[in-house]
Amino acid sequence: MSRCGRRMVSCDPSKSIVCDLPTDILHRILELMPIKYAARTSTLSKQWSQLWYKLPHLVFDHLFFQYVSNIGDSAARIIRKILMQHTGPILGFHLVSETHVLSQSDVDKCIILASNRGIQKLTLNVANDELYTLSDSIFTCAMLTHLKLSRCIVKFPDGTQFPNLVSLQLEDAAIDRSKETTLILPMLETLELKFCVDVDYVHIVSPKLVNLSMLSSYTITFKCFNVNMIFRKIKHLCLDGSSLKNLESVPMPDRLDVSLNLQSLKICELKISVKRIICALCLLRNSPNLIELDIDEVVKVDKTVYHTTELLDYLSKAEKEVSEALKLVRTVRLGKFKGTSTEMYLIQVILAHSPKLERMIIQQKMQKLERCDEILKELISYHRASLNAEIKYT
Repeated sequence: MSRCGRRMVSCDPSKSIVCDLPTDILHRILELMPIKYAARTSTLSKQWSQLWYKLPHLVFDHLFFQYVSNIGDSAARIIRKILMQHTGPILGFHLVSETHVLSQSDVDKCIILASNRGIQKLTLNVANDELYTLSDSIFTCAMLTHLKLSRCIVKFPDGTQFPNLVSLQLEDAAIDRSKETTLILPMLETLELKFCVDVDYVHIVSPKLVNLSMLSSYTITFKCFNVNMIFRKIKHLCLDGSSLKNLESVPMPDRLDVSLNLQSLKICELKISVKRIICALCLLRNSPNLIELDIDEVVKVDKTVYHTTELLDYLSKAEKEVSEALKLVRTVRLGKFKGTSTEMYLIQVILAHSPKLERMIIQQKMQKLERCDEILKELISYHRASLNAEIKYT
């Protein structure tokens, strides 16, 4: 009899070869299924039953919650049952309920059950009417390597340590501001903060940080780059328009006190103005290793003739600063391209002042075909400082 169970007794042996695959591959197959189908495999045979009860990564996503709603059952009850019947380590636990409401108590119980199983990757995004307050049991998970939290209140105990954490992502999160705390993350490489509040109340110690993304979450000033070791060591930085706006709220230096270690800079929703352009140029000029520039979207602050003329006038007079900022850049990506005159002029300036440029990638929004051809023809006509520069218009 095949190890796959009775249903495969009369099957061609070649069709049951999946049963002889290594356990980690079989687990991976189950993880790629919606969890309701993965659970059903436990009825096939003893082998599949053991695979299910020891599945190392559990994902409760929108497909799971949709299934629960259709059968009229309790999502919290089913999740707890699965966790209590689980017999192996739980290396990954992902709870994403964007529409289904779970109570604070229900989430706490799930986190407690999962946290005692050597968890390494945890994702939590609960769609409650009020922000979920993160359970203290998470701070005992010393094996965590990846932590992604959304729509929650985080109260870090002072001196909190995650000795193995490599990636920390917080979105729509609020940090408890009752007191300033220190978060020790010696192995952290990636930190992403998106629409978070009161991040200023946490002092993060992360000597190995390489990737930093801060979108509408932190009041960044040029002083941060001068005195904060995190900003001075990172290689990949992602900011948004509000971050540049904060930079321009204080006197802008021509030079920072230190050179930055940036290799790539991404700016999301760049709201064009002279002051924001000056801020961006300052960062670029103080990053001698920077080779990639990514502008996710160009947004006009004011469409009046005066502001457009002011921007064009500044860029025409700041050739030295622009050339210095772009002298080593090899790749430029412009996302959500709409074909506006401001975007076209920005591309023209970049092409004319980037002697090392290899690729200019322009990713458009929906445009009429005839307009696309017209734009591409104009782009090709622009002067390029680099003979090797290639324009990809998609």
